Amino acid sequence: MFLGKVVGSVWSTKKTDNLRNLRFLIVNPINLKSEPLTDVVIVADVLGAGVGETVICAYGHAARRAICPENPSDLSIEAAVVGIVDRMDVDPSFYEQ
Repeated sequence: MFLGKVVGSVWSTKKTDNLRNLRFLIVNPINLKSEPLTDVVIVADVLGAGVGETVICAYGHAARRAICPENPSDLSIEAAVVGIVDRMDVDPSFYEQ
């Protein structure tokens, strides 16, 4: 799993059948100092996260299981939002390194 900041949405009118009714977000992974990393990840979202929110994302089987627990192998995604972060508490000594 990783933490990320939602920076946008992806709109796709044509997609495979098993992706219908899924919303996709552009997420910029962040480090614990909330500094953005250089890459972005496209993630499926069923929780309703919005631009500017920090989210918890899962990869692979965990992502598919979070979206479609009954048949995760039927879903063609690699990453998904599994939580919207309300608050993060990080040990202050981390920042002194």
